[in-house]
Amino acid sequence: MNSNPATPQSLLRLLVYPVAVVLLACVMSPPLYWTGNFLAEEGILPIVEGFPFHRYFSRSVQISALLLLWPAFRWVGIQRISVLGIDPNPWWKRDLAIGFVFAFLPVLALGAGYFFYGVYEFRPNWEGAKFLRVAGTACVVSVIEEFLFRCVFLGVCLLAMGRMAAVGISAVFFAVVHFLKTAKQASDAPVTWLSGFDQLPLLFSSAPPWPLLGWGFLSLFLAGILLAVATIRTRSLFLAIGLHAGWILGQQGIQILGKFDIKPSDQLLPWVGENVVSGAVPTGLVPLAVLGFTGILIILFLRHATRDRQCP
Repeated sequence: MNSNPATPQSLLRLLVYPVAVVLLACVMSPPLYWTGNFLAEEGILPIVEGFPFHRYFSRSVQISALLLLWPAFRWVGIQRISVLGIDPNPWWKRDLAIGFVFAFLPVLALGAGYFFYGVYEFRPNWEGAKFLRVAGTACVVSVIEEFLFRCVFLGVCLLAMGRMAAVGISAVFFAVVHFLKTAKQASDAPVTWLSGFDQLPLLFSSAPPWPLLGWGFLSLFLAGILLAVATIRTRSLFLAIGLHAGWILGQQGIQILGKFDIKPSDQLLPWVGENVVSGAVPTGLVPLAVLGFTGILIILFLRHATRDRQCP
């Protein structure tokens, strides 16, 4: 077994991992879709009733990423998570809660400003039950994405290059991947064994138009930097998971309560633009300033937390 996971050969091997993940998702998504429909029709799992195929494909990518992760680690030569800069965290509850509060409260203030100044208009009939679904999504997505992006990808980058380069490259990767969106298909379109492969040439088809694409990239890039710094400084994922969950719950909660009310959508740019990537990524200088405020809170907390971690 190669003792240095950061050799060029092992890094080249790691590039095979995302290809294998996508191919497995293409094969897995049709039977997952058929199973979900059957469970919904039988009343066993009504929550998935009406879910379109592209959502099953998206979840299949996440599932296959987890299934293939350990074989990829073994192939590259990584035998312990600690090699990637992740250690047990006795303060995990505090870090998780602090991260959530630092992300959610500024987004809540941003949403209040949106509604007060007429950027967003309240929906007349919004469903409270959707908040439960969003909360579940925030929990699951934050754990999965932080493990994949900050533990795996950032960890391997840190083994292969300097800290600043690793943070920058991981943040760019985090931003770009979010624009790889599965394409919606007609509700009456039949799902076959090849339906997953039909998604591949359409991965960039759902990207927002310019300049929203650029502003969305900046928001995701800055968020990726903050999450990477939180992970490196705590040698743990819990602060980053809390931040990620708070952002998702706050931003998608705004989408439940109201809708962007400015036409055209880039009329207020560079200050404020429409949210992109499933309504979870804000655009414009104002949301970037809110992310910057969260970054300041993270830095202040990490100074205090670092002293705690150094205490015997």
